[in-house]
Amino acid sequence: MGQTLIDLEICGRLVQLKAPCYQCGEPAVLDGVCSECYDKEHPLIEVKTPLTLHACKSCGSVKIPGGWKKLTFASADSDDLWPHQLDILLDIEVKPLVHGIELTIEEEKRLDRVLHIILKALGQSHKDLPPHEEQYSVEVRFSYGTCDTCGMKSGGYYEATLQIRVDERQLTEEEEDDIVRIVTEMTIAQYEFDDKAFVSKITSDKYGMNFQMGSDHLCRSIADVLESRYLAERKQNYKLVGQDKGGKDKYRTTILIRLHRFGIGDFVRVLDKPCQVIEMSKGGLTYFDLVRRQRFTMNPKSSKWRTLEYLTAKDEKREFMITTRVYGQPVQLMDSKTFEITELDESLFDDDIEAGTTVYGLIIDEDFYLLPRE
Repeated sequence: MGQTLIDLEICGRLVQLKAPCYQCGEPAVLDGVCSECYDKEHPLIEVKTPLTLHACKSCGSVKIPGGWKKLTFASADSDDLWPHQLDILLDIEVKPLVHGIELTIEEEKRLDRVLHIILKALGQSHKDLPPHEEQYSVEVRFSYGTCDTCGMKSGGYYEATLQIRVDERQLTEEEEDDIVRIVTEMTIAQYEFDDKAFVSKITSDKYGMNFQMGSDHLCRSIADVLESRYLAERKQNYKLVGQDKGGKDKYRTTILIRLHRFGIGDFVRVLDKPCQVIEMSKGGLTYFDLVRRQRFTMNPKSSKWRTLEYLTAKDEKREFMITTRVYGQPVQLMDSKTFEITELDESLFDDDIEAGTTVYGLIIDEDFYLLPRE
């Protein structure tokens, strides 16, 4: 390969000139042709038209050889899906003939199930030539069906059930929202790698919540997180439901996550002292001792955990307003409901708390306990 040169003698001097392109007559640069003719003879890509895009009508996944390709893009409007579906199709149908190709798509015309696009390819047909752009008119025909995952989901398929229960009370709205958020986020995260990562059914009643899940692995993963998140009790059992094609027994898993009677903000006794639950996480339970006025953390394996008992709900806290704050004298508080006045030692309060500030307290057996500032 290389330029074709012609030696000419002009006025006694030897001059080298580029040979003309044998196709158009312009100066040749490679293999006897100019750059434009060389680009025409060596296209950047190869693509057929029309193309058929087979998509799932429910989730937008695209049928590819060997299965379905899921979309990592989520949209409530199906009209926003086609560029991402088309990217999947073109990855399969477009054959690059050189390295380093950049593809862009321009919508030309769109009908109900037919899309006409201009496919633009930018690249170099040869390393010694400048980059150029090629355009291809491509017709894309859409057809719709149901992917394997959506088929299982619509058919009510499930491998495991996650049950959420609470001791001697009902789930709070905050707990329900938190659990649904965790289930949703983890399902979305695993969906890309697990075809059965979906929730086929959710029920809620006075006893708690139930999630039927297509993936046993997903159910176990979520149970792990909820168990740590709420320091909850966990039980598992299995039920034989049949055999697979190979004759191997198939089981359904049921995982019970039982939350404690107390939640964040509720009041408990630890070592017979009233305390408020501040946080619950994998690291343990953090509580504020209302007598010693200090924070502590313990985990279910500690000896203190055996002394833990429910005292009362967080709704039992009462609101007070500081009416008088004078240095060296007890601080006066007024109950926001009964307007009764209570006096407390000023050492219980931070220096920046002054008259007019709202604080919260808990009264147990006529004893007043000032709660930590929120």
